[in-house]
Amino acid sequence: MTKRPTQINIQLDEPRYRGTKRKRYEALVSLRDQLIEQVGLLSGNSLSVNHNAGEDMADIGSDNFTREMGLSVASEEGKKVSLIQEALKRLEKGNFGKCIDCKVSIEEGRLNAIPYAKLCVKCKSIREENEEDNFNAYAAEELTE
Repeated sequence: MTKRPTQINIQLDEPRYRGTKRKRYEALVSLRDQLIEQVGLLSGNSLSVNHNAGEDMADIGSDNFTREMGLSVASEEGKKVSLIQEALKRLEKGNFGKCIDCKVSIEEGRLNAIPYAKLCVKCKSIREENEEDNFNAYAAEELTE
């Protein structure tokens, strides 16, 4: 007779973190679950079309805009889910809370605000400045052509 997995066996697979690490794990998992639920709701609502013959074009346009916005938000939430999964892997490996660029500890306030943060404030600012510089250079190039 073969043994079937029980609820107890499944629960044993969950990491056994303590203290701050446990709180971080629980916060990440809770946020991930909320986002997955939101993505499901947004995707379901945004993919349904309920147009009737003779419906006003302005109403159809408004519905299409709302649907596109819902899909855009769902896409962004999906990206956050991926970032949370990466954060859970860093937590497992023991390098959670360390900036991936400079290896300095990320401030507690930042981790409380953005639990999946992988950059310290300084490195995030540097990256944003570089992105802005690249965008400005690209925009200037487009204007001269």
